[in-house]
Amino acid sequence: MFGWLLRLVGPAAPVVAPPPPAVEKPPEPVAEVSAGFGQRRPLVDRSGHVAGFELRLPAATERRLAVRVDEVSAAAQYTALLAAARSVTVTGRQVLVSLPAPLLARPAVAAQAGAGLWLLPAGGHAEAAAAQGLRTSGARIGVADGPPARAPAADFVLLQASAGGLDTLLLSAQRWQQARPRLPLVALGLESIDDVERALASGIALAGGRFAPGGGVAQAKPLQAAAHRICELLNHLALDRDAAVVADAVRADVVLCYRLLRWANSPAIGQTRGVESVEQAVALLGRKELTRWLSVMLLSAAGGRQASAALQEHALARGRLLEALVRHSGTAPPEALFTVGLLSQLDLMLQMPLAAALAPLRLSDAASEALLEGRGPWADLLALAVALEGDDELRLAALAAPYGGTEAVLAEAERAWAWAAGLVDSRDHTG
Repeated sequence: MFGWLLRLVGPAAPVVAPPPPAVEKPPEPVAEVSAGFGQRRPLVDRSGHVAGFELRLPAATERRLAVRVDEVSAAAQYTALLAAARSVTVTGRQVLVSLPAPLLARPAVAAQAGAGLWLLPAGGHAEAAAAQGLRTSGARIGVADGPPARAPAADFVLLQASAGGLDTLLLSAQRWQQARPRLPLVALGLESIDDVERALASGIALAGGRFAPGGGVAQAKPLQAAAHRICELLNHLALDRDAAVVADAVRADVVLCYRLLRWANSPAIGQTRGVESVEQAVALLGRKELTRWLSVMLLSAAGGRQASAALQEHALARGRLLEALVRHSGTAPPEALFTVGLLSQLDLMLQMPLAAALAPLRLSDAASEALLEGRGPWADLLALAVALEGDDELRLAALAAPYGGTEAVLAEAERAWAWAAGLVDSRDHTG
């Protein structure tokens, strides 16, 4: 009966369920960033100061992620590393991070970009659009060593020391300097502080590697007058001499006298009334604080090489780290471990064997054994500080275990570097 109507309007349209509401894609997860995330190694500039750090994931993590760079876990780890780098760059320092090239195009990476961040795409080149966006944010994009004529546009070149040693690296640097004379060069993997200084002298902008002695045998040199006087003062304190004897010895050096009064009147000491005499300063600070202050002054008196400022900051950070670790554990006097960490770099600064550098000082048996023989009750603490700068993760984990594990020690090391940087910066500004 209604056939004509059906032919006119056609069959009823099937009922179609409305499409489900669009689900917003969740953002890429970022690993939780804790203090000390990533391993840092200092980068020295041509002025001899620590200009920033190379920040990297632990080697085992890098190897594990290398075969799955497109997975969410890899993106999360490297984004967290960049977040840690950003927390350093806000202090005005440079941070170099190497990460797989495909990750540079991820929005989470771009969100962490900013001034002071030097990015090296590993395993390829950054996409042009991604590189431009990162540069707009203030980051620098680098290239690895290779033929300059075939390299894309870059903001710096990374030269890596390898089996060829420093001489091969310097030949590569010369080739880049001739082809692209305005392009900053960064050298990593250098084996000694001598190699760092040679690289900087050849025109390298930033150099990083081990702060260790060079291959030659250092010859004993006489201490400079300022360093010799500080050693005498440290010995007065070690022998528990009367405060008046210590004050008289300080007054004999005008510069030392001025610096002691400046320190005693600084905000760090927190005195409401001014300290006007050396005797007042000696009484106020006490023997432990005076020993710490004189140990720092000994580093300042041991200048004379290009990377002296970087060595001083490195030694200060090491001393602060050891002090903090034993303060938490209660296993040794914190001020004594501060001195051990500080003096562990003295041979590099004085350019003489460590035994000769320490000979004028009356150190405890525990300190001497740790520094000169690598044994005794404090040896593992000093070895832990050294392991932080190496690639042996199993040894680092074993040495860090009594102090809360690797992550806790890395966090403490980051705080130690920040403290040392503040101390060096304040000293540079006040003379």
